Amino acid sequence: MTKRFAHLVMLAPVFTAQLVVAQVMAAQGPPPPPTVFPMSRDTIIGRIADLRRIHTPEGIEVMEPVEVNGSTQWISIRGLNRANPILLFVHGGPGSAMLASTWAYQKPWEDFFTVVNYDQRAVGKNWSPADTGRLRPTMTSEQHVQDAEVIVRHVLKKLGQQRLIVMGWSAGTGFTKTLVQRHPELFHAWVGMGVGGGGTGARDVLYERLMEIARAANDTGALRELDTMKPGATGGPRGIERALALRKWARIYDGGWYGRPNLDLFFKLSDWGPEYSTGEADALIPATQWGARAITGGGTSSRSFAVPMFFLMGRYDLHTPYESARAYFDQIQAPRKEFITFERAAHFVMLEEPGRFLMTLVNELLPLAGGAKTFPVIATPPARR
Repeated sequence: MTKRFAHLVMLAPVFTAQLVVAQVMAAQGPPPPPTVFPMSRDTIIGRIADLRRIHTPEGIEVMEPVEVNGSTQWISIRGLNRANPILLFVHGGPGSAMLASTWAYQKPWEDFFTVVNYDQRAVGKNWSPADTGRLRPTMTSEQHVQDAEVIVRHVLKKLGQQRLIVMGWSAGTGFTKTLVQRHPELFHAWVGMGVGGGGTGARDVLYERLMEIARAANDTGALRELDTMKPGATGGPRGIERALALRKWARIYDGGWYGRPNLDLFFKLSDWGPEYSTGEADALIPATQWGARAITGGGTSSRSFAVPMFFLMGRYDLHTPYESARAYFDQIQAPRKEFITFERAAHFVMLEEPGRFLMTLVNELLPLAGGAKTFPVIATPPARR
């Protein structure tokens, strides 16, 4: 064997590997163009939308406006198998629309549930075209109960199912309890995250807890400001203004998003939500502020329910105080009730402990609705070119 031939024999594996790489690259097509920085909003939301795209033939990915009792309300329906149990998420605030924030936490849920979200009347995606002057007198808790019923019946008809799981968050826990009391036949279960204890007593608990924390921290600035908000004080903020002022200190003391002194990140999530245009994302804060001040009324004061009731509460929640939620839970009657604590969370449990939150949905709630459906095996996958 000549030296040249021996050298070629030694290089044969290298040539073979290079040939394989070339063949693979040819099969994959040309590489995508390099990313240009800084990226535009259209580029960011386009990639997020592509990552979240429902790819299964059994799946559903719908964004549509629905006419609801004289208002237009946008609704999202997403899941890998449209036959899976329906999970309806009802946002809180009041007025804190969530359609464009779901990209940050919802995708794993869609493996097991068909997940429905909607922006409530005159807020979020509904804000810009809404006649707020005409709609403001309708911004009542009772109207939101009736709106939610329309959404529920629309989704059940569209997906051909008889019942769903409704999951209210914060202010969304109030009127959804009324809905399940009126129409228990439509629901597998009610789930509440950040459950308000109801009445002015819940706000007094918040005030007392904040004062306790401020005293322990010797926070003179907090004590001075909180003193103007004590129950019965004259000259201080009232109603929704008092609630918002108290919750500023709740966030500073780990009672909003555990480990964060403000909710800036939460409100910025919608900047990257494919569901919103740039204008809709820019208008989210004024829409939320309007909604918080426009909505009147509360939820049911009843303690008796005909469906299973689940409370998912962050241990450090001060927006809807954990202590008040626990006291309310102890008073209710239901065929089954569960109080589940997230130990390193406050008011945003689905963002603060997302893994444990998913396990709770799958282990505790999914069986009540019959479990996730199985997929048929596809013998010949389609060519995707």
